[in-house]
Amino acid sequence: MTVASAGPVHAAQDTAAMQSERLEVVFTPSDPVTITLAGGGPPQRGDYFYVDGPIYAAADVNGTQIGMYHCFGAWTSAADDTSAPYLRLTTVQFLMDEGSIMGLLNELGPDDGARNVGAVQGGTGRYTGALGTFQQLPGPSAAEGTMATPGPGTPAAGQNVVRAVFELMLPQRS
Repeated sequence: MTVASAGPVHAAQDTAAMQSERLEVVFTPSDPVTITLAGGGPPQRGDYFYVDGPIYAAADVNGTQIGMYHCFGAWTSAADDTSAPYLRLTTVQFLMDEGSIMGLLNELGPDDGARNVGAVQGGTGRYTGALGTFQQLPGPSAAEGTMATPGPGTPAAGQNVVRAVFELMLPQRS
């Protein structure tokens, strides 16, 4: 059998038929799980992790939930390696009411801006055919003296809030 190659394969994506969109949401990851080979101690290269949490509109943390964040991956450096450019290779899913956005991200290294940018790998529903980038940034924190059970739009004291910022290219819908 002979196989011939006509050159590199390129995705047929008409950028003229795409529209840009910026999307911001916040999510509150909690209860992370890490599976370590050694059975304890800080995570090391090759150990696995999973975390999830509810997604809210950007200014509505702890308000109306609009989706669920799911994140899993592998530690690429030891968790306590302060010289590593990043610590984890992460696959994420932002499962929202209008559809999902999936991405890939190196995370938890020094925050120089460019290192913590992930690639959008596609989506479903309203986000079918999505391309672009995203960042997971520190979200709003609770004001001093905040109640343990905050009202909508207000982080709880000590609550981990992450802001996700997407720069998307979406197929134009007719």
